Amino acid sequence: MTDEGPIDPPARPGWTVLGGLALTFFALGVTVNVLMLERIGSAPRTVVAALVVNAATSELAFVAVRDAGGSLVAALVAGWIVASRFGLLAVSLGARLRVGTAHRAAAGLQSFDPNVTLAVQQPDPSSVVRVFWTVTLAMHAGWWSGTFVGVFLGNVIGDSQRLGLDVVFPAALLAIIGNLLRSRPGALAAAVGGGLCLVMLPWAPAGLPIVVSLVGAFVALAVTPTPAVPGVAR
Repeated sequence: MTDEGPIDPPARPGWTVLGGLALTFFALGVTVNVLMLERIGSAPRTVVAALVVNAATSELAFVAVRDAGGSLVAALVAGWIVASRFGLLAVSLGARLRVGTAHRAAAGLQSFDPNVTLAVQQPDPSSVVRVFWTVTLAMHAGWWSGTFVGVFLGNVIGDSQRLGLDVVFPAALLAIIGNLLRSRPGALAAAVGGGLCLVMLPWAPAGLPIVVSLVGAFVALAVTPTPAVPGVAR
């Protein structure tokens, strides 16, 4: 076994990374809330939806199913399915947090793709906490500034479909799952779920194919062995 020397720990995100994240979430906040304002028709309700749901992809999934003629229940379930990944992210983060119960609960409610991904790569518990909340603040700064611009200047932006904003939902989902598709479980889940959607689209009620596609995730979990975690007894 050769000694390749110590591996440098991942660098903490600098101002360039944080600024890029804030700008990304600003653009997402503007786009999502212009679309939501068009559908809801009320600025206060749109802001409340952004606060309560606090997830762009879940809001867009809801809107996509409703726009396709799906029922309220189907739209809500579609939004829940998209948001279910946040629970898995919270579990991943929880394994690295060395904090109290209240702190852990607050972090679990703020577990998203960028902040968890950057935090769990840090070498020590204090860095995990620091990076997680720093990235979270950058994300929220972008999301909320974009939300208020989208809500209160939405009439200036104009028709969202004319600007092509209606493609944000599929584009955002592809950006999120892009790396997952390179793994065997991710590819299998996508193939099964996507196949079920294609088969059901011609005859199933709107929204139901998205709900049924969740079967793909269960199939991937069932046939994929759980990898061993270093340092954890089995």
